[in-house]
Amino acid sequence: MTRNSDFEYLCEVGRVRSTVFQIGARADPSVNQPESFAVILFFELSDGTVVEVAKVDNAEHEEGTIHIDRYYRDVDADIKDFDVDIDGLWEGEAYLEQHWQQFAQTHLDNHGRATRDS
Repeated sequence: MTRNSDFEYLCEVGRVRSTVFQIGARADPSVNQPESFAVILFFELSDGTVVEVAKVDNAEHEEGTIHIDRYYRDVDADIKDFDVDIDGLWEGEAYLEQHWQQFAQTHLDNHGRATRDS
């Protein structure tokens, strides 16, 4: 799990069912010149555990680079989606900001306030 201190910046995007959702970003070497990045939609439990709902990042995989990890989906559904039209950190953040409510609602419907099991 990512800790809030791992993010270079955070912003609260809203609430669903009294759960506060935030978007956090981290990048290397910096958000101004990201070579690698992750933008994460998440909420935090009362014990400080961060529950990731969706993540846009450019970690390399066999299938490609920039992708969305869709943790909000049902347990048996594919998590990684490489069929995205996102070119970098800022577009990834805009994408999550645009779709956060749908992702948040779906996560709560599928998993409640728990992390995805697989």
